[in-house]
Amino acid sequence: MMPSFKITNPKGYKKGNITFSPNDDVFVIERYEDIMSDDEKAMLWYTNQDKRKIQHSIKKTLKAMQKNTNTCNRCIRGLEHMISPEHFEQKKINRDCVQLGVLKEQQRQEMYGIIDSNELRNISSKASKWARNKALEQGAIDAMYQQELAVNMYDRH
Repeated sequence: MMPSFKITNPKGYKKGNITFSPNDDVFVIERYEDIMSDDEKAMLWYTNQDKRKIQHSIKKTLKAMQKNTNTCNRCIRGLEHMISPEHFEQKKINRDCVQLGVLKEQQRQEMYGIIDSNELRNISSKASKWARNKALEQGAIDAMYQQELAVNMYDRH
């Protein structure tokens, strides 16, 4: 028996099952890691010492962020959610709102037998407005910082 599953039918074609071919071609490919020399691996992957240094640097950055003393201009990209428990919770709430809004709309559309991707997009867009505004704000800060760096480098030469 071949595996199959039902699909939604956006163009009104006669509903049915999709059937997949039972023929599988399997190609065994050697892992790149297995054919690399130890020197090549050392150049590409972090060592445990590298990982400890990175973690230590992240901890220093987080402490500076939490004390608002980021005087050495450490990059906080990717760590914003760790600024405070409140900030982390707000991001989680907003993400959950987007997902819940889209899932509820998908259920509504399924119940009425409609497919409206524009409405899903609108719901997602409205629910994610906070995150989009935060990203724009951070992007503007990054742009100002980069301009400042460029001016400082130009002044030195």
